[in-house]
Amino acid sequence: MNFCKRELAALSLVGGVLPMAGLAAEPPGAYPERPVTLVIGFTPGGGTDGLARILARYLTDELGQRVLVENRPGAASNVAAEHVARATPDGYTLYLSTRSNTVHKTMYEHLKFDLSTDLVPIGLLATVPNVIVTGERTPIKHVRDIVELAKTYPSTVTCASSGVGSTGHLLCELFQRETGTSMLHVAYRGSAPGFVDLIGGRVDLLFGVLPAALPQIQAKAVRPVAVMSRQRSLAIPDVPTVEETGVLGLNLDTWFGLMAPAGTPPHVAKRLNDSINAVLLNPALQQAFTEQGYVAPLQPNTPDTFGFLVSQEIRLWTKIVRERNIKPS
Repeated sequence: MNFCKRELAALSLVGGVLPMAGLAAEPPGAYPERPVTLVIGFTPGGGTDGLARILARYLTDELGQRVLVENRPGAASNVAAEHVARATPDGYTLYLSTRSNTVHKTMYEHLKFDLSTDLVPIGLLATVPNVIVTGERTPIKHVRDIVELAKTYPSTVTCASSGVGSTGHLLCELFQRETGTSMLHVAYRGSAPGFVDLIGGRVDLLFGVLPAALPQIQAKAVRPVAVMSRQRSLAIPDVPTVEETGVLGLNLDTWFGLMAPAGTPPHVAKRLNDSINAVLLNPALQQAFTEQGYVAPLQPNTPDTFGFLVSQEIRLWTKIVRERNIKPS
C-alpha cells in the first residue's frame, strides 16, 4: 500500500489515544425538558440502527427524558444529516454520524449542508470491526477465492454495501485496489436490504460492519470470510483478519459519533457529552456493545477530540475518493 499510511495508522488507533481536551462549562439550563430525537441515516435492522437503539435506551435513563430513534434513510445518509443540520439548535434533534459522512463531504459536490460548519461534534460513541461476508450458495470461503474469481471474471463478482460512499463501499474499493481486482459495487439503502439479496444469492459479497452481519452469521444464513481489523473479533474469533490472508492495509474500523446542529448552546453540548461519557462507562452498556460487536472508547472523550478525528478523516477520504474517482450513483 503506497498512500496515506500515516493517516491510516493514526485513525486505526481512534478510541484509545486521542488527547483529552477541556470543554468550558456554561450555566446549566433545564435541558432536557422533553424527549430527544436521535436521527440516523439508515433503515431499521442495520448496524447503525442497532447501536442507536442501545445508546437511546441508556441515554434515556441518564438524561431523564426519552431518547427516540428516528430512521431517515436516503442519499447514503445525507438526508438524515441535512435534516439535523437544518434543525433548531436546541439539543432536541441529534445526529448519529458515521465515517461515511466524512467521505460524502468530498464525494457529493452539491450537498445542502457542510459537515464542518453546519453540524458540531459532541463525542465519539463506538468503533466496530468491518467484515466481508458471502452467501451460503457461493463457493467463496477465503479471501484468495474472492481474488481468484474477481481476476478470472473482471467486473462480474458483486460486492454490496449500505450505500454509495458508505464505509463498506470504500472498503470494497480499497480491496480492489490492494488486490488488483475489479468487482461490481451494488449500493443499498442500508445493510438490511443488502443482506436479503446476499442470502438470496443475488449478490456475491457484502462489505459492512460486524454488528449488522452478526445475527446472519450466527444463524448461518451468511458465511464470514474475513475481518477487516488489526485483530480478530471476540464475537467471531475463528474468522481471520484480512491481513492474516496476506492483504495489507485494510484494517480500518468503523466509528460512530454524536453530532448536533451548529449553534447548539455550549451547556447543552456539555450535558450531552457528559451523558454519553457516563453511559459508555456503564458495564451493562459495554456488555450490550460486546454482544453485538461494538467497542466503546477506552477513555472519556470531548467534542474537541471527536472533532479532531472528523477533520483527519475528511483529509484521508478526500485523497481516496479522488484517487478512485468515486461518484454518487
